[in-house]
Amino acid sequence: MKNPIKSVIALLIRLYFGYYFLNAGIGKFQTGFNGDSVGGFLKGGLAQTAEAMAAAGKTGKANVTDTWGWLISHVFLPNADIMAVAVKTGEVMIGLGLILGCFTTLAAFFALTMNFSFLLSGTVSSNPQMVIGFLFILYFAAASGAIGVDRFFMHKLVDKFPILNKGFLRHLFPVDAGHRAAIKNTINQAG
Repeated sequence: MKNPIKSVIALLIRLYFGYYFLNAGIGKFQTGFNGDSVGGFLKGGLAQTAEAMAAAGKTGKANVTDTWGWLISHVFLPNADIMAVAVKTGEVMIGLGLILGCFTTLAAFFALTMNFSFLLSGTVSSNPQMVIGFLFILYFAAASGAIGVDRFFMHKLVDKFPILNKGFLRHLFPVDAGHRAAIKNTINQAG
């Protein structure tokens, strides 16, 4: 393990937020979270747009942008049942990925996406703290999964699929710098 301090910090963040996501996702499966639940949440977000506030005679700054409000109205609400399945399944998968250290940075990326979706919909809650934690996991890259399942297979996966070592994908499927240099040398010699 090249970066034990980063690995331990990432492990603590992973376990804390992984438990939070896993618990939330399982809770949604147990309580019958469905399209009506998502619809209620999204309608609450719509009520925080400038247009809705003006129509209700409320003054103040809108918490939800008009662009996000359009997405809520035209994309998310009509597909609320699909969104419900995506949210609860996503929370369970993210939680498991973080706890096990399996596809760690990919799980953190999708967790960030989910947290930003909640923030853009006008819900603050614990989302800002989670965003900071997940940014640390992404920043620590390969060290984030060093104490986890990633340690045993990520380099093999990247070796088998070299495209994962290019562009943005290399941030979602990180391997340590020494291994990345070996992959690059192999690709250069082959081509």
